[in-house]
Amino acid sequence: MADLNMTLDRVDAQNQVIGSIIRRDVFRTQANFRVVHVFVFNSRKELLLQKIATGLRHEGQWGSSAAGYLEKGEDFTAAAARKARSELGLPQLVFQHVGTTSMDDRGCRKFIGLFATVYDGPLTLNPADVCGLEFLSLADIEDARKTGSRTFTETFLHLLDYYTSSGIP
Repeated sequence: MADLNMTLDRVDAQNQVIGSIIRRDVFRTQANFRVVHVFVFNSRKELLLQKIATGLRHEGQWGSSAAGYLEKGEDFTAAAARKARSELGLPQLVFQHVGTTSMDDRGCRKFIGLFATVYDGPLTLNPADVCGLEFLSLADIEDARKTGSRTFTETFLHLLDYYTSSGIP
């Protein structure tokens, strides 16, 4: 379950650390913060989607393979490995840093580090975070987006556009 007492780095509009903040206070104080998202692809180039568990923000919506807040002092790469391990049971993998983007989130500026990896092994979902997993082709995800047959998180859609425009095959 979400740790609302987790301490995060508070960042300015240029993503520079200016202090710390408790996660539960981020939106109330409109503090800028950092998150990491991981796109896990299989060898068929299908993207693993995560259905967010009940009780969490965006529950029941589909999003990135793994995602979460960066802990105070943590870098994006370490957070990517931590979230992939805790949410999906992934072993230590090589993650490609796709880039860092940002977006508004309830009056805050959210800086998002996006990482990608390829993995065909077993997955062990953490039911506190995840209530479903499914690999889909990017074309099938775009179809679901257009038809509304699935509800995706706003951040995932932002990152999907960012990823597809990045030129990574």
